[in-house]
Amino acid sequence: LSTEHAREWSIWRARWAGHDTVIVGSGVGKVNAAMAVQAAIERHHPRMLIVCGSAGSLSDQVLPGDLVIGERAIQHDAGISLGRRFVHTGVNVRGGGRRMMQRAFCADAALVDLARRAGAELRHDGNGRPAQVHVGAVATGDQVIFSEERKQWMRETWDALAVEMESAAVAQVAQANGVPWLVVRGISDTADGEAGINLSRLSEYVEDGESWPGWLRGQGRRLTYLLRHPETPGKLTRLVRGVRLAAERAAALTGAVLSELDETDRL
Repeated sequence: LSTEHAREWSIWRARWAGHDTVIVGSGVGKVNAAMAVQAAIERHHPRMLIVCGSAGSLSDQVLPGDLVIGERAIQHDAGISLGRRFVHTGVNVRGGGRRMMQRAFCADAALVDLARRAGAELRHDGNGRPAQVHVGAVATGDQVIFSEERKQWMRETWDALAVEMESAAVAQVAQANGVPWLVVRGISDTADGEAGINLSRLSEYVEDGESWPGWLRGQGRRLTYLLRHPETPGKLTRLVRGVRLAAERAAALTGAVLSELDETDRL
C-alpha cells in the first residue's frame, strides 16, 4: 500500500482482490468528487471506475444495511427554479459534436451485470439483517436529504432507489474521459425526518475563523442546538453507525466485483 497526496484528497495504490487498484478519498459533494476523479484519471489512467460509499434510501423496499447497484445516476439538483416549481434539466455536456443537456448517466451494462452476479453470491457475517442487493437509479446532489417530501419527488420522478452526493458527478467525468463506471452504495439511513439532523448547526465553517471568538461562536451554536434538540446525540450515533455499516458492505461488494474481473482489467 502506498499513499500520495493531491491538493485536498488522498490517493492510495494497493493490491485489492488480485488487482492493482487506485483508491481515492474525494470528500463530500459533487465538485470534490469530480476534481478527485479527474486527477486520478490523469495520473493513473484507470480502465474503469467504481464509486463506493454510503447513501440514503428513497424506497420503502430499500432498508439500512442494504446495497444499491446504480445502473443510472441523476443530478437531482440540476435544473431551473420557476417559483414554486422546479424543472429538472440535467447538466450540459458535449454530444454529437455540440453542447447538449443530459438528465441521466448510464453505468456500463457489463459492470452492472457483473455486480449483480457478485451481489447474489455475497454473504454478510454478523448479527444484523442480511443485506439485500437492489439495482436501479441513484440520485446525486449537493444536499443532505432528510425530507419525506423530497424523497417522494425523487422516487416518483426517476424511480430512484438511493440518494447521495457524488456518483452522478463521477459519472459525468468518467463519460467525458471515456472510462466505464459503476456505482456501489450501502444504505446508511432512510433520508427522512426520522433520520433528520440539522448538521449545519454542528459543522465548523471557514468563515468563523480560527480565532478563539470564532471557535466559541461555533461551540455556542452547537450547544444551543443540542439543548433544544436533546434527541440529536442518539440520532447522530445511529447515523454514524449506519454510515459505517453501509461503507463496509459497499466495500465488500466492490471487492466481490473486483474478484470477478479478468486479471488483465485494472480499476
